[in-house]
Amino acid sequence: MPWRARDFVHFQLRRRASRPQLKRDPLGCTTFMRSSFLGLALAFAVPWAGCQAQQGTVPFVGCSADGQSGPIEPPKGQPKVVSLGQHPAGAIAYYKGEQAPGVFAPAGWHCRVWYGSSGSSILVTPTPIDTTHLVPPKVVAPAVEMGLRFAGTSGRFSVASYASRLFPRVLARFIEGVKNQHLVPDSEFEPRRYAHDSVSSVDSLVAEFTTPANVSGLGTEGLLAPSRDPIRGVAVIAPDPTEPDMSILRVRLGGNMRQVEAAVLRLNRECMQKTDGC
Repeated sequence: MPWRARDFVHFQLRRRASRPQLKRDPLGCTTFMRSSFLGLALAFAVPWAGCQAQQGTVPFVGCSADGQSGPIEPPKGQPKVVSLGQHPAGAIAYYKGEQAPGVFAPAGWHCRVWYGSSGSSILVTPTPIDTTHLVPPKVVAPAVEMGLRFAGTSGRFSVASYASRLFPRVLARFIEGVKNQHLVPDSEFEPRRYAHDSVSSVDSLVAEFTTPANVSGLGTEGLLAPSRDPIRGVAVIAPDPTEPDMSILRVRLGGNMRQVEAAVLRLNRECMQKTDGC
């Protein structure tokens, strides 16, 4: 079977930061506060700069993890304060396991983390996740996946492959360096592999993409399989030209959860762009 850049995780632990450390200001909304009683009342009623967001908390959900060091119990954490927009707080939760970044996803779902030398992945689905396989079966149902790939380990192959479509100019030297190692076929770094995907560059370190329904692409290179619904995603790279670790989010919630999907994408992108994550 030819080598593919699928986001499986090699189970050899390497201690690294839980996500690319990006020195960026978080997106979202702030509320203008006044010192007088009347001004304070207005501050809660009229968000600053016309933003419609409101602050609220979402529950923390600990996720079991498995990898080189063996199974790890779910961590415990505090609820997260977030800018919810127009969506009720009860619709979204924050899922987190050891050795992996956290991810916002629909509340009441199930989660699991896999970690190793190449990076980590956290998967959140509405049904229990099959943990009987070393590499979990691909998911056709709705799901949220957050992957982190280390550019200084075997994860560099995935980083270079995705960067050929998402960050071809910014990471041109890194892509060429990985390609010149001749450890995988040159075709893995051909951007035409993801020709069906639509990609938009937010800035030099952030890109958004959509993999259409029923086709393979960036959205299906991880734990999600093609289905009748498109996969929307966000990729963020660390500002290190020699080891540009990449975090990549994939979201597919279906037509009846479009508002939740939009909120999940926004909240996760804000976290991915923060210096210390969420």
